[in-house]
Amino acid sequence: MFDYSFIDLDDTLFSTYIFKKDIFGCFSLCGVTPEDYQMTYKQAVFGPVVGYFDYTFKKHADILRENGYEIPDRTVEDLNNLFKKDYKDQQAEEFLTALKKFSNKLILLTAGEKNIQQKKIDSTGLAKYFDEIVIIDGGKGQKIISMVGRTEKILFVNDNLIENLQIKNELPNILVVAKKNPTLWTEEDYQSAGMPYFHTLNEIKDYVSRSI
Repeated sequence: MFDYSFIDLDDTLFSTYIFKKDIFGCFSLCGVTPEDYQMTYKQAVFGPVVGYFDYTFKKHADILRENGYEIPDRTVEDLNNLFKKDYKDQQAEEFLTALKKFSNKLILLTAGEKNIQQKKIDSTGLAKYFDEIVIIDGGKGQKIISMVGRTEKILFVNDNLIENLQIKNELPNILVVAKKNPTLWTEEDYQSAGMPYFHTLNEIKDYVSRSI
């Protein structure tokens, strides 16, 4: 059994890459090009400190307005309506049900703007599987240490390769397992990180069950 299992949200349980495509779909109706969308999305996501996140639809819309686009208020309303869609990974519920059997405490640990992250969580209906939900703007490794110390039996499942490397450095005994995010990192990137990685939650579930 793991004493604690920490599970990421974006591109782990929540299909953020599809969500981002739908965000672009709303902005494209205002004439936003793919190149300008990508550039301004990155500007809107990151806060003043590297590795910390602060994305909101209004912030993104305002950046696009500063770049000369006319973004009406109704576009922001359309973006908020995206939360009516179901973006959860199709294997998420089976994965979390199994993981509860392997963990004394199951914690959702997600980084981002609190209101946006809460709406994502609510839209998936996955909150019921967790003993605790923690939303921060960044610094997952330090958050884990502040919550549970350096307990040896900790599992961390996340797609973000940079975060995974940082957490493994801060907590060498933790089992860090990556859900591969091909939109951000290559196979070679994951291989060079030297930590287990898988394409699906079911593959992670099977690996974790063998690692107890």
